[in-house]
Amino acid sequence: MIHITRLKITLFTALALLVAAAVTHQPRTSAKATATADLNDANIVAIVSVADGLDIDYGKIALAKSKNKAVREFAQRMVTDHTAVQASAGQLAAKLGVKPEDNDTSKGLAAGGVKVKEQLNKLKGAAFDKYYIDNEVSYHELVVGAVEKTLIPGAQNAELKSALEGALPLFKKHWEHAQQIQASLSGKKGNKMEMKH
Repeated sequence: MIHITRLKITLFTALALLVAAAVTHQPRTSAKATATADLNDANIVAIVSVADGLDIDYGKIALAKSKNKAVREFAQRMVTDHTAVQASAGQLAAKLGVKPEDNDTSKGLAAGGVKVKEQLNKLKGAAFDKYYIDNEVSYHELVVGAVEKTLIPGAQNAELKSALEGALPLFKKHWEHAQQIQASLSGKKGNKMEMKH
Protein backbone atom coordinates (compact mmCIF):
# COMPACT_ATOMS: atom_id res chain seq x y z
CA MET A 1 0.00 0.00 0.00
CA ILE A 2 1.20 3.46 -0.82
CA HIS A 3 2.03 5.59 2.21
CA ILE A 4 1.61 9.35 2.17
CA THR A 5 1.94 11.88 4.94
CA ARG A 6 -1.29 13.67 4.15
CA LEU A 7 -0.65 16.34 6.75
CA LYS A 8 2.15 17.66 4.52
CA ILE A 9 0.27 17.85 1.22
CA THR A 10 -2.36 20.16 -0.09
CA LEU A 11 -5.41 19.02 -2.00
CA PHE A 12 -3.84 19.83 -5.36
CA THR A 13 -0.72 17.83 -4.61
CA ALA A 14 -2.73 14.90 -3.26
CA LEU A 15 -4.95 14.70 -6.30
CA ALA A 16 -2.04 15.14 -8.70
CA LEU A 17 -0.19 12.30 -6.96
CA LEU A 18 -3.33 10.19 -7.10
CA VAL A 19 -3.59 10.63 -10.83
CA ALA A 20 0.09 9.80 -11.31
CA ALA A 21 -0.14 6.71 -9.10
CA ALA A 22 -3.34 5.53 -10.74
CA VAL A 23 -1.77 5.79 -14.17
CA THR A 24 1.64 4.34 -13.34
CA HIS A 25 1.08 2.36 -10.12
CA GLN A 26 4.54 3.41 -8.98
CA PRO A 27 5.10 3.87 -5.25
CA ARG A 28 5.26 7.33 -3.81
CA THR A 29 7.75 7.73 -1.03
CA SER A 30 7.51 11.43 -0.32
CA ALA A 31 5.59 14.51 -1.26
CA LYS A 32 6.33 18.16 -0.87
CA ALA A 33 3.64 20.64 -0.06
CA THR A 34 2.88 23.13 -2.76
CA ALA A 35 1.10 26.42 -2.36
CA THR A 36 -2.38 26.68 -3.77
CA ALA A 37 -4.84 29.47 -3.68
CA ASP A 38 -7.56 29.15 -1.10
CA LEU A 39 -10.50 27.23 -2.45
CA ASN A 40 -13.91 28.84 -2.43
CA ASP A 41 -17.25 27.04 -2.27
CA ALA A 42 -17.64 27.14 -6.06
CA ASN A 43 -14.21 25.45 -6.42
CA ILE A 44 -15.15 22.82 -3.84
CA VAL A 45 -18.42 22.04 -5.64
CA ALA A 46 -16.51 21.61 -8.92
CA ILE A 47 -13.95 19.28 -7.28
CA VAL A 48 -16.70 17.17 -5.68
CA SER A 49 -18.58 16.97 -8.97
CA VAL A 50 -15.53 15.88 -10.96
CA ALA A 51 -14.39 13.38 -8.30
CA ASP A 52 -17.85 11.78 -8.08
CA GLY A 53 -18.19 11.73 -11.86
CA LEU A 54 -14.89 9.93 -12.26
CA ASP A 55 -15.76 7.25 -9.72
CA ILE A 56 -19.11 6.75 -11.46
CA ASP A 57 -17.32 6.36 -14.80
CA TYR A 58 -14.76 3.93 -13.34
CA GLY A 59 -17.57 1.88 -11.79
CA LYS A 60 -19.47 1.70 -15.08
CA ILE A 61 -16.36 0.45 -16.86
CA ALA A 62 -15.89 -2.19 -14.15
CA LEU A 63 -19.51 -3.30 -14.49
CA ALA A 64 -19.03 -3.72 -18.23
CA LYS A 65 -15.69 -5.56 -18.02
CA SER A 66 -15.26 -7.44 -14.75
CA LYS A 67 -16.46 -10.99 -14.18
CA ASN A 68 -15.44 -10.95 -10.49
CA LYS A 69 -18.54 -10.86 -8.25
CA ALA A 70 -16.90 -8.80 -5.47
CA VAL A 71 -15.49 -6.28 -7.94
CA ARG A 72 -18.84 -5.97 -9.72
CA GLU A 73 -20.72 -5.46 -6.44
CA PHE A 74 -18.22 -2.81 -5.38
CA ALA A 75 -18.46 -1.08 -8.77
CA GLN A 76 -22.25 -1.00 -8.53
CA ARG A 77 -21.99 0.50 -5.03
CA MET A 78 -19.66 3.19 -6.41
CA VAL A 79 -22.06 4.05 -9.23
CA THR A 80 -25.07 4.13 -6.88
CA ASP A 81 -23.47 6.03 -4.01
CA HIS A 82 -21.49 8.54 -6.05
CA THR A 83 -24.50 9.25 -8.27
CA ALA A 84 -26.49 10.04 -5.12
CA VAL A 85 -23.70 12.22 -3.68
CA GLN A 86 -23.31 14.04 -7.00
CA ALA A 87 -27.07 14.69 -7.24
CA SER A 88 -27.22 15.87 -3.64
CA ALA A 89 -24.23 18.18 -4.12
CA GLY A 90 -25.79 19.59 -7.30
CA GLN A 91 -29.09 20.24 -5.51
CA LEU A 92 -27.31 21.92 -2.61
CA ALA A 93 -25.23 24.07 -4.96
CA ALA A 94 -28.39 25.16 -6.79
CA LYS A 95 -30.12 25.94 -3.49
CA LEU A 96 -27.15 28.01 -2.34
CA GLY A 97 -26.75 29.70 -5.72
CA VAL A 98 -23.21 28.33 -6.08
CA LYS A 99 -22.19 27.52 -9.63
CA PRO A 100 -19.29 25.03 -9.89
CA GLU A 101 -16.12 26.90 -10.80
CA ASP A 102 -13.35 24.96 -12.50
CA ASN A 103 -9.95 25.31 -10.92
CA ASP A 104 -6.54 23.71 -11.29
CA THR A 105 -7.54 20.80 -9.06
CA SER A 106 -10.80 19.96 -10.84
CA LYS A 107 -9.12 20.31 -14.24
CA GLY A 108 -6.16 18.16 -13.20
CA LEU A 109 -8.45 15.54 -11.75
CA ALA A 110 -10.49 15.41 -14.95
CA ALA A 111 -7.35 15.11 -17.11
CA GLY A 112 -5.99 12.33 -14.91
CA GLY A 113 -9.33 10.57 -15.06
CA VAL A 114 -9.05 10.36 -18.84
CA LYS A 115 -5.77 8.45 -18.46
CA VAL A 116 -7.20 6.11 -15.83
CA LYS A 117 -10.22 5.36 -18.03
CA GLU A 118 -7.91 4.66 -20.99
CA GLN A 119 -5.98 2.16 -18.87
CA LEU A 120 -9.17 0.56 -17.55
CA ASN A 121 -10.42 0.15 -21.09
CA LYS A 122 -7.17 -1.57 -22.17
CA LEU A 123 -7.06 -4.18 -19.41
CA LYS A 124 -8.96 -7.47 -19.08
CA GLY A 125 -9.59 -10.19 -16.54
CA ALA A 126 -7.58 -10.32 -13.33
CA ALA A 127 -5.29 -7.48 -14.49
CA PHE A 128 -8.34 -5.26 -14.91
CA ASP A 129 -9.74 -6.19 -11.50
CA LYS A 130 -6.41 -5.50 -9.78
CA TYR A 131 -5.91 -2.15 -11.49
CA TYR A 132 -9.49 -1.04 -10.81
CA ILE A 133 -9.39 -1.97 -7.12
CA ASP A 134 -5.86 -0.64 -6.57
CA ASN A 135 -6.98 2.65 -8.11
CA GLU A 136 -10.09 2.71 -5.90
CA VAL A 137 -8.01 2.17 -2.76
CA SER A 138 -5.63 5.00 -3.69
CA TYR A 139 -8.45 7.22 -4.88
CA HIS A 140 -10.51 6.86 -1.72
CA GLU A 141 -7.48 7.22 0.54
CA LEU A 142 -6.73 10.59 -0.99
CA VAL A 143 -10.37 11.65 -1.20
CA VAL A 144 -10.80 10.97 2.52
CA GLY A 145 -7.66 12.96 3.31
CA ALA A 146 -8.66 15.83 1.03
CA VAL A 147 -12.20 16.02 2.41
CA GLU A 148 -10.96 15.92 6.02
CA LYS A 149 -7.98 18.23 5.69
CA THR A 150 -8.93 20.64 2.92
CA LEU A 151 -12.52 20.62 1.71
CA ILE A 152 -14.32 20.62 5.08
CA PRO A 153 -12.02 23.25 6.60
CA GLY A 154 -12.17 25.28 3.37
CA ALA A 155 -15.96 25.28 2.99
CA GLN A 156 -17.32 28.72 3.75
CA ASN A 157 -21.03 27.85 3.75
CA ALA A 158 -22.26 25.92 6.80
CA GLU A 159 -24.61 23.71 4.71
CA LEU A 160 -21.83 22.79 2.30
CA LYS A 161 -19.51 22.01 5.22
CA SER A 162 -22.22 19.87 6.80
CA ALA A 163 -22.83 18.00 3.53
CA LEU A 164 -19.11 17.23 3.24
CA GLU A 165 -19.01 16.05 6.85
CA GLY A 166 -22.03 13.85 6.13
CA ALA A 167 -20.42 12.29 3.06
CA LEU A 168 -17.08 11.57 4.76
CA PRO A 169 -18.19 8.35 6.56
CA LEU A 170 -19.47 7.00 3.24
CA PHE A 171 -16.10 7.67 1.57
CA LYS A 172 -14.34 5.96 4.49
CA LYS A 173 -16.57 2.90 4.09
CA HIS A 174 -15.78 2.82 0.36
CA TRP A 175 -12.07 2.96 1.17
CA GLU A 176 -12.33 0.12 3.69
CA HIS A 177 -14.42 -1.99 1.29
CA ALA A 178 -11.90 -1.45 -1.52
CA GLN A 179 -9.06 -2.47 0.83
CA GLN A 180 -10.90 -5.69 1.71
CA ILE A 181 -11.33 -6.56 -1.96
CA GLN A 182 -7.71 -5.63 -2.66
CA ALA A 183 -6.60 -8.03 0.08
CA SER A 184 -8.78 -10.84 -1.28
CA LEU A 185 -7.48 -10.31 -4.82
CA SER A 186 -3.90 -10.55 -3.57
CA GLY A 187 -4.65 -13.76 -1.68
CA LYS A 188 -4.71 -12.20 1.78
CA LYS A 189 -8.28 -13.24 2.57
CA GLY A 190 -9.45 -12.26 5.99
CA ASN A 191 -6.51 -9.90 6.36
CA LYS A 192 -8.19 -6.50 6.44
CA MET A 193 -5.77 -3.71 5.63
CA GLU A 194 -5.36 -0.95 8.18
CA MET A 195 -7.09 2.32 7.35
CA LYS A 196 -4.69 5.24 7.67
CA HIS A 197 -5.96 8.77 8.03
